[in-house]
Amino acid sequence: MKLVLGARRNDRIIHNPDTLLIAYRNDMGCDYLDYKQVTPKGKVFPEDLAVTLAVNSQAGWRAFRSLKESAVSINLAKLPDMPLEETSESERKEVAQFIAGIARLPGFAASLATKLLHKKRPQLIPILDNQAIFGAYMNENWPQLPATSFSVKGEDWIGKALDWIFIDLRRSENTSAWKKLLAIEPTRTKIELFDSVWWMYFRKVQPVR
Repeated sequence: MKLVLGARRNDRIIHNPDTLLIAYRNDMGCDYLDYKQVTPKGKVFPEDLAVTLAVNSQAGWRAFRSLKESAVSINLAKLPDMPLEETSESERKEVAQFIAGIARLPGFAASLATKLLHKKRPQLIPILDNQAIFGAYMNENWPQLPATSFSVKGEDWIGKALDWIFIDLRRSENTSAWKKLLAIEPTRTKIELFDSVWWMYFRKVQPVR
């Protein structure tokens, strides 16, 4: 089995993604995916930052204060209620705008914003990690040059990441692999399968020093 990831722009062949997916069960990110939030899915609360710590977020007091002051104005009803792989180009643009709006709040960037929002819309919003996605998946110089952490707040880069993942979820050469991976983890959404496999591949190539 193999997956080809990179949106036909920066493709990498991921061999044995099933092995990587099973290995993810021992990663701390699995606690994040398995955790059932007690806050309503239709709203964002400062308490929602807590679970993001399980995926190594940089949540701090500034982000907490931002949600304390702005959470009531974050209207999740504006987001499409569908899987990312079924969205239109205009719907993905709306999602990118929504994510960027939170990413620009003090204490936030795209990584923390998507770690917060993924638990509310697990079929729609992938985790756009600074290193794994912006520093590696979308970086043609990786792994020759190690991925570094940098904050992304702009709608253009967020939208580009959503478009890339959308392509990889739908491309015909991956259809069989996604079905087999879903059989291994039937409770996961397709973007959670992507997040898990790519994260394990990323850390296999670039381990934590």
